[in-house]
Amino acid sequence: MIRSYERSSTGARKWLCSLRSKWVFGLVLVVGSFFLPVLPSIHKFLAVSSPVGQGVLVVEAWIPARTLAESLKAFDSGRYSCVIVVGGPIAGNGRGFHPVKTYDQVAARELENLGLDPNRLVRITVPQVEEGYRTLASAAAVKRWLADSDSPRFVDVFTAGVHARKSWAVFRYALAGYRVGIISGNEYIYNPTFWFFSTTGIWYVVRNFAGFLYSKFWIPFNAQDLARLSTSQDVVPN
Repeated sequence: MIRSYERSSTGARKWLCSLRSKWVFGLVLVVGSFFLPVLPSIHKFLAVSSPVGQGVLVVEAWIPARTLAESLKAFDSGRYSCVIVVGGPIAGNGRGFHPVKTYDQVAARELENLGLDPNRLVRITVPQVEEGYRTLASAAAVKRWLADSDSPRFVDVFTAGVHARKSWAVFRYALAGYRVGIISGNEYIYNPTFWFFSTTGIWYVVRNFAGFLYSKFWIPFNAQDLARLSTSQDVVPN
């Protein structure tokens, strides 16, 4: 009698576990069917391209080499007077007697090797700043250069992938009075259509979405940060 009760009890538990598993599986399918069509649009929102097509082409110098090569194609296809590569120190170098390398140095050399006329290339070195202000520091440095030049008031910013939405927001804020466009180059390290199946893709999308929200809703309410970076004496046009 006791054994019969134990068998029935065990069977009931298995049935409940099976039923619970089916409910969980069904819930996952419902939630997945709702969010799956939305996920690709998140990447498209962040990796935006809306170029002006003329004026000055600003290239964020930290982007990968293959993406940097795309910026030259963008320059050749537009009506730009020059390319500005802007960037700061590369982390982990310059120790001992070796000089500190900067992203703008590396990017400028690569663009020249790809055939860009050095006379149409401007290199701007920005200082090391705390994380969260690097894009703003670059935009502030470009603002200073533009203020001292007779360039037209049109600017396109070339960057990599899902960083585009953040870069666009920051440069539009910093370059008030200029018409600012954005070009998003490929990142080549994950499939942008199925980014949610890649740990790298998930990290890039989540991180840059948070960065966009920060730049959109925090930086504009802290105008002293832009003023501080715009007057920095460490910004060096080369």
